Amino acid sequence: MRTQIWLLALVMLPAMALGNDTVVGLEAALRAALTQHPSMAGKRAQVRAKDFAGDVARAQRYPTITAKAAANQNSTNPISVQARQPLWDFGRIDAGIAFAQADKTAEEADLLRVQRQLLEQTALAYTKVLGARARLGVADENLRQLTTLLNQIQRREQGQLASKADVRLAQTRLIQARSQQSRFASELDTAQSDLLALTRLPVTATVLVRPSLTALGPALEIEKQALEEAAELRFKAQRVDLARADVEREKTASMPTFYLHGDKSFKNPEVRDGTVIGITFEMTLDAMGFAARGRSQAASARLLAAQEDLNSSRIEVERTVRNWLDTRRLQQGLIDILNNLVSEQKELFASYQRQYDAGSKTWLDLLNMQRELNEQHLQKAQADNEWLIASLKLAALTGRLDQVAR
Repeated sequence: MRTQIWLLALVMLPAMALGNDTVVGLEAALRAALTQHPSMAGKRAQVRAKDFAGDVARAQRYPTITAKAAANQNSTNPISVQARQPLWDFGRIDAGIAFAQADKTAEEADLLRVQRQLLEQTALAYTKVLGARARLGVADENLRQLTTLLNQIQRREQGQLASKADVRLAQTRLIQARSQQSRFASELDTAQSDLLALTRLPVTATVLVRPSLTALGPALEIEKQALEEAAELRFKAQRVDLARADVEREKTASMPTFYLHGDKSFKNPEVRDGTVIGITFEMTLDAMGFAARGRSQAASARLLAAQEDLNSSRIEVERTVRNWLDTRRLQQGLIDILNNLVSEQKELFASYQRQYDAGSKTWLDLLNMQRELNEQHLQKAQADNEWLIASLKLAALTGRLDQVAR
């Protein structure tokens, strides 16, 4: 019975070690980044602030009420209440409300841009962990093979079938393999630390990325999707709308306003009728109107700058998509070549092993062939990782990662 309890504890230990705060897989890592990273909380707070600013702009349509109380030597303590309701402002309040709404929409687009950047960074960090783990796996296999070869040559040296120089050569290669293994282990630790900085929760990055995320369509279709879905372009387009709303706001900023004005006085002997109602006309010409003209021209210049910035960003997105498509295509071709090379190298290494045992190949030839096989494995692992990075970059640009993170 006690033995069964210990076995059950050993089975449950890995699950207990993960805990409730550990996430598994890319999708869970993306969701953790969106919920835990402070940049998202800060940007959401900014969106709420813009929403409140819109409430302030819409409140300009409501009347303004002012109450005054005074103390004098006659102890009458007069009180007056004033109210002003805007009647006609030539679109000034509406322009302010439109600007506030455009400002909020631009902030929401910026929230999407920050979210996409965070998703992309998290996906790439996860991919780098997978790549580092794959290279470490190759290094572990290389170390295992060299240990087997060292044991083989030591046995042959004991039987006086090999020299001490061959043993030292195998030991040197083994030391180099251990150094390589330590370097890849350090790279894995660094990659996991970078991923943790984004997710703020430990991530078990052992689950491979789903093929549906990396199965992209034709190049022209990807470019079209990127131009339609790119968060940077959406943000820049909203900045154009915001600049256009600012132009309209500045055009109406100096327009006059008609108010319905009402006063009510209490305990004021100087006023015979305590109620006054009328129409008030109000207009301000700052610096004889030249200041308003300058602000309007500045707003028009900002609109032009925002439009050109949008055009520049569109060109940059097109260039980025083409570059990552080229990288993905190049890495795919390299993977196909390396798959064939690795298969051939495995067969050639087995052949060299047999030829060495038969005495037709030297120990150095066998070790060099083993090193060549290890290098091919590392190149293939690197190509696989670079292909995955390019695919996830394109997935982020086209908005595919948004649905995964929900």
